[in-house]
Amino acid sequence: MAEILGLGVSHGPIILTPPEDWHKGRERIHDRVPNYEKPAQLLEELGQDNGLSQDKADHQRIVESFKVMHDRLHEWDPDVVMIIGDDQVENFREDNLPPFCLYTGSEVDGYPFQRSARTNLWGSAPETKFTFNCPKVFSQDMRNYLIRDGFDMSSSASLKGWEWGLAHAIINPLVFLDPEGKFPLLPLFVNCYGEEAGPDYPPRPTPARCYQLGQGIRRFLDTRDERVAVVASSSWSHSFLAHKFQCREIDTETDRKYLEWVRNGEGSKLAQVAPEDLQQSGDHEILNWIIALGVLGDRPAEIIDVRDSNTQLAFRVAAIWD
Repeated sequence: MAEILGLGVSHGPIILTPPEDWHKGRERIHDRVPNYEKPAQLLEELGQDNGLSQDKADHQRIVESFKVMHDRLHEWDPDVVMIIGDDQVENFREDNLPPFCLYTGSEVDGYPFQRSARTNLWGSAPETKFTFNCPKVFSQDMRNYLIRDGFDMSSSASLKGWEWGLAHAIINPLVFLDPEGKFPLLPLFVNCYGEEAGPDYPPRPTPARCYQLGQGIRRFLDTRDERVAVVASSSWSHSFLAHKFQCREIDTETDRKYLEWVRNGEGSKLAQVAPEDLQQSGDHEILNWIIALGVLGDRPAEIIDVRDSNTQLAFRVAAIWD
């Protein structure tokens, strides 16, 4: 029976970017919303310096929480790191849009500074490449088990749709967690955005199905002896996706309710959330966490940090399940 460590992280480009530049992404997103009006909480956080003080404080907390998770991961020393992340029209396009896809190649690259983090915390060149070995046979075995267990699981041994390698939901956290590529990497891609990405995109999988997939992965892991770190990579509600607020602010009330479920070992309640509710609250990406919770079961999480600033455009949680 495999030993399992759980981590929950965020992956937005701002985690790689100096806080002095965060306002650029914020303003670019706000410009996309027709007739955008800043909500009261955002105006308060922006203060007199266009949010710089808030951004610096949030940046410090994000870096500190990743340091805690990096250290815990390396102390635990897994045989495999499985990252569950959403693809945002990166590795998958209109010609191939599976709800779930396991990577079954032997190696994969990522260029996290090539797009929106060209100015980054490390001063690295945009073309900086990160390379990871992947557990090809382990991934193939997982895929085969899941198909026989009733899941129509897709797989891919190469990533061709995105010239910069891994989608940012997978590569961005790794810059903090495992930049040297010490641990074999198993990406699981999830179509979290569904029709939000455009009319050619099929609906996202339901919370119930995501939790069931996590349970199927756990059944597979229970047949193995590897030490596996399962990483849920996503923020929760996003201001520009929260339709109940006209895409203007994050849904802190809903996310705090979900947070208590996760903290108290009641994560399975998220499987009962209606897809329409995720759409309204802007919690599209929490599906990645729901899959991880299906793997981990109802065990309490150690909450490392919570960032609920509207200046960040998203509700961010850092968590560990030992």
